[in-house]
Amino acid sequence: MDDLTKEQKFLLVSMYKEVLSRQPALSMEKANYFEDSNEVQALFMPHLSSDYVSDLCWKLQSKGYILCYPGDDLSNEIQLTDETIVYMENRFSNNIKELFNFLLKLK
Repeated sequence: MDDLTKEQKFLLVSMYKEVLSRQPALSMEKANYFEDSNEVQALFMPHLSSDYVSDLCWKLQSKGYILCYPGDDLSNEIQLTDETIVYMENRFSNNIKELFNFLLKLK
């Protein structure tokens, strides 16, 4: 993740934290699904414009951290890639406290 800005890291780690919080109530496939960049913006970055968050998603997609598809000037059907999940599992060892501390440092 050395190739990411602080905002990109914040978004990615926030998405991973949300995926963890959705489990075990949801399957991994359903937990790792965000409808579009408007949902991502509302959940994690409501202070930023929808266009800006969509742009962040496209940058993360171009670097291979997430999967998403274009449509209606949004990033749609957003998912963390398997590689990103593996990295996060190793980085945070599913420790929510460590995730919170990381996010606080980025803010």
